[in-house]
Amino acid sequence: MKNVKTLLALVMVMLMLVSLVACDDGGKNDPTDAPKVSVDGETIETTLWKLTYDSKVWKIDEDEFSDEDDYSKIILIIPDGDGYLINAEIRASVEDAEGFRDNLTYYDFDQYEYAVNNAYELTKVGGVDCVKHEGEYWGEPCVRYFGRDEGAGTTVFVEIIGDYEDANVQTLLAGLEFTLTDTGNTDAPWYWEGEAFSAEDKAFGVGVFSVNSKWIPFGECVIANETFDHAVAVTGNTAYIAGDGAVKQYAFDGETLEYVKNLDLDGDYSHINATDDGSVWISGFGEDLVCLKDGVQTAAYDGTDYVTMHPSGTWGISWFSGSECEKITISGDTITTEAITFAEVDTISTVIIDKDNIYVTGNAADDSGHKVFVYNQNGTLQKTLADEEGESLGSITFMAKIPQGYIGLDGNMREVVFWDNTGAFAGYADDDELFSTNYPWFCGGTLLSDGSILTVMTEERADESAMELIAFTLSGF
Repeated sequence: MKNVKTLLALVMVMLMLVSLVACDDGGKNDPTDAPKVSVDGETIETTLWKLTYDSKVWKIDEDEFSDEDDYSKIILIIPDGDGYLINAEIRASVEDAEGFRDNLTYYDFDQYEYAVNNAYELTKVGGVDCVKHEGEYWGEPCVRYFGRDEGAGTTVFVEIIGDYEDANVQTLLAGLEFTLTDTGNTDAPWYWEGEAFSAEDKAFGVGVFSVNSKWIPFGECVIANETFDHAVAVTGNTAYIAGDGAVKQYAFDGETLEYVKNLDLDGDYSHINATDDGSVWISGFGEDLVCLKDGVQTAAYDGTDYVTMHPSGTWGISWFSGSECEKITISGDTITTEAITFAEVDTISTVIIDKDNIYVTGNAADDSGHKVFVYNQNGTLQKTLADEEGESLGSITFMAKIPQGYIGLDGNMREVVFWDNTGAFAGYADDDELFSTNYPWFCGGTLLSDGSILTVMTEERADESAMELIAFTLSGF
């Protein structure tokens, strides 16, 4: 009897200890970190994960289920009429590390702090260590977990929209197991470990056209998180570059771009150009048109879209995507508008204005593809620039008039394109012929006071450690 009582006492003590441990989770209070529990319900097995869920609570969105060798995804909802109370997305993808690293940056996790300093608390979801981001999705509470299994070369992502602290959510996550296979994968270096871009000067000629390229290094290499929306403007010895949600000021001596500061702008700006008086005009869809001089804001005007200013600084074109735009006139603190229509264009890609011409690039209204439409200042069509067959170009992101004719940067085709003064196609140079690049996107450019062009582009490093923003000058026309 004594032995039985002693045994019962020991069992009671052990139960109390287990209870205390279960109540004390170090303050994390995150059930996804709790020991694995048995979950009852239906089980779905894919190539990359297994999920046991309560089909009386959760309904599968059949249109959002897929299972391939390298990608598996499901969306489940707790229904509420025609909508949902909670929406849960689970996906895993065998891919390189770029998407995971982009997510770190997008959701405000510093890549260096994550990888080197282990600065963020990780949560195990389905057996994979994940960062946790709490935020909103169209006004609804939302939590995201995402992680990287390097050996399996797989990125996992879980997103819960709605009341993500609901017990049904925690049970769902407890029933998830990522079933990943270690293939010995090694991810590309992180950006601080990789080899930065560099290039030699080059020259190219076709017919009467000749052009020289010169790589303009940044004092400290610029990692680009977004491929397309970068823009540059130069006034004097100062360059301004918009991109990745910021506008940055650089000292530019024709040889290098040295970072000075981020401009204090409240908004999402992606379009920028300079005028002859030294002003810089910065715009974005749904944002004020901001005018800077010597790095200081001098004016702001509302009611515009993207704006490209004439070199005089007195007027410009406010545009978005359609052919119906506005011609704006600036007088002190006053802005006036009048309608201007570029009828030959269906969808506008960009607008560039020089002393004599308005260049509108975009898809033609007659369905003949992407072309460059050259208008005079009154909006009357002068020329249409196309490829050598008179058909579609790729996506022209910058245009300029040069003595021999016209030069354009085709971001989609990765080509520098030339037309003669009549508008006839005259030839092109591939990006590798002029820039030693592999597959850049030509974001745009700006005409400098000496007649040369400064262009910026995004390029993936050869070692895939990052995408860089790089710059070149084009001269010798």
